[in-house]
Amino acid sequence: MRAREPAVVSCEHGGNRVPARWRPLFAGAAELLASHRGWDPGSLVLARRIARALGRPLLAHRVTRLLADANRSRHHPRLFSELTRGLPASEREGILTRCWAPHRARVEAELARRLRRGRRVFHLSVHSFTPVLHGVDRETDLALLYDPARRSERALCARWSRLLRAAAPDLRVRRNHPYRGVADGLTTTLRRRFGPRYLGIELEVSQSLAANEPARIGALVIHTLRELGDS
Repeated sequence: MRAREPAVVSCEHGGNRVPARWRPLFAGAAELLASHRGWDPGSLVLARRIARALGRPLLAHRVTRLLADANRSRHHPRLFSELTRGLPASEREGILTRCWAPHRARVEAELARRLRRGRRVFHLSVHSFTPVLHGVDRETDLALLYDPARRSERALCARWSRLLRAAAPDLRVRRNHPYRGVADGLTTTLRRRFGPRYLGIELEVSQSLAANEPARIGALVIHTLRELGDS
């Protein structure tokens, strides 16, 4: 494996499925489930393309984030949505046990397995975001989220963003926007878990591109990752 290509590709908001046990909670919420609050449209298709092209495992979570957000830590105030946060503590714990913890444990176990075989590991977490929020254009088409205090992540994303801009000058490529790379998320948790040998990067793609141009964006990401691996 090239050191600068991801060893593991994950997708935390890949679907909006609701397990049968909790479907009554979502009665009348079809529009909410279909929105960006229910999942990351286009993210699973994009993650699948990247993983397949690079010959990497894809660890995808397809249960709606409105049940419990797989990209939030256990004690985050928005771990549960307005549909689930009022449930009894035992029911919320059941959701975490059945629908939140397994995905995070799979990602962690795969990373740990690969770290036992090498000096470091690169994890790419694939997401999409709504291009307009509260009526405001977010002025980003594609972004890389990372911890700027970690030199390895900072250098990787500086190089990768340059490659992306050169390959697609029409796209607005940014770093740590529209979200901060050190905000609560799975990569943030895993940095604490694995230390400096872990490189955790979130790829954020505007849903207008991820859902409507997955072939183009997938090819762009794959091409630049391979260039990154050769550099």
